[in-house]
Amino acid sequence: MSKPRRIEDLADELISDILSFLLGYESPSPEPSPTSPHGSPPDSNGKSAHAYGEESELDRFRLVCRRFKRIATPQKFPRFVLRFSSDGFRRLEDLLDMQLACHVRYFTYMVRPFYQGSGWSHILDGIDVDDLPVEAVHRRRLQDQRAIVNANRDLLLLRRAMAAFPSLHQVKLLRLQDEADERLLDCIHERSLGGTARLDWEPACTRAVTNLSISLLESNCNAVKFVGPQISPEATVKLSQVPSTSLSALGARLTSLDITFHSAPNLSTLMATVSSTFRDFFLAAKNLTAIHLKFPANAPLDLALEQFFHRLQWKRLRTLSIQGWRLGSEEIIALIRRHRRQLRDVRLASIYLRTGRWRDILSVLHDEMDHLERIDLRGIDYASHFDANSNAITTTANGNGAGNSQTPTLAIVVQPRPNLPPHKAGPDDQPGSTRRRFSDATLENLGNLPVDKLGDDGASVPHDHTLSWEAWVLASQRNNVHQRI
Repeated sequence: MSKPRRIEDLADELISDILSFLLGYESPSPEPSPTSPHGSPPDSNGKSAHAYGEESELDRFRLVCRRFKRIATPQKFPRFVLRFSSDGFRRLEDLLDMQLACHVRYFTYMVRPFYQGSGWSHILDGIDVDDLPVEAVHRRRLQDQRAIVNANRDLLLLRRAMAAFPSLHQVKLLRLQDEADERLLDCIHERSLGGTARLDWEPACTRAVTNLSISLLESNCNAVKFVGPQISPEATVKLSQVPSTSLSALGARLTSLDITFHSAPNLSTLMATVSSTFRDFFLAAKNLTAIHLKFPANAPLDLALEQFFHRLQWKRLRTLSIQGWRLGSEEIIALIRRHRRQLRDVRLASIYLRTGRWRDILSVLHDEMDHLERIDLRGIDYASHFDANSNAITTTANGNGAGNSQTPTLAIVVQPRPNLPPHKAGPDDQPGSTRRRFSDATLENLGNLPVDKLGDDGASVPHDHTLSWEAWVLASQRNNVHQRI
């Protein structure tokens, strides 16, 4: 009679898979730490797990035996969030000293706008007595900033960290701003205390991007995704002073670039000055599988696509996402056609056509894409209609006009697939639509519809048209054939 198998007889990989299944409900907290990188999710009774002893099921699993601790440790420390503060860098030192950095795959760097200019002592002294806690917070943050910058502590520790992150998969830079910042800004404005003093994101962003870049270049990290949802355009202009060889070396290490620029005065003029910088960077970034280049939807960039992309082609590119741009249809078509064989995901959110027709772009997406799986047309329109709407909103806000006129809607009923919420993009909840979003009947009805029946009048794009257009693109018989192969 064979000996019964026990859990300790299973391979490490199988135990790890079982652990992943058991921890499926536990989502990481927004700020992991070296000793507690995951949050304490509530149980079904609303009580947190640490009320029963250990912080989480993962912690309890690690206490079973040395083998379980070894298997579970990589799942306990996959993320690290670093705040630009003395406490934050102390936590990073703890992680490095505990030799746990080797497990980090997702690194998030959270930075506040810098205190710039002079007269901060006078400004903080002028805060109301009722806001003394706010004064103490800002005095501590100001002291932190000066100590870190003067000692160059941020760069020193970022260098150590990147060198200790052999499994690094993603770097994210986030801007921090909280209620204490808002109250300080209100106080400065109300009392005219500012003078030359200001909270400024540009120098903070510039320093963060520069130090992250230096640290990545000195590390062995070679396949990294960079995410920056609040990048300062002025900081990008300053990066144009970096030697092109350094930018090229950095570009070669990235597999994904996902950046969203803040609105800024003369945004188009600012970005035009870094055209050659993007050329050098993108020319070297041959391993990119995803490009997300986004500007504010309410302040779109008025600059040609090729001033960024320079007619380059990325053989591995699977996702192309642009947002907040005034463009001609021929520019978009040229970029898409260069990548029609490899693109799986095309996102054209808040793109406003100044020349050409959306029907021409839709035809290319419908007829020429080899493997398109997702399409996002949120907020698209024509530039003239966008401008008229913007002016009407301004006029109405000033009490001098009425609202927008009604535009005829498209007489195509799009049925979402049963049991899939209409606002959901799919199982991974990414923006845009996949075939899963639509019922089979909808895709079948749209499959042979000619483009001139889509209701594109060349003047405006009603909001309810975009979903129908996404469905029409995905209903392409060409797409169906490739999915069956």
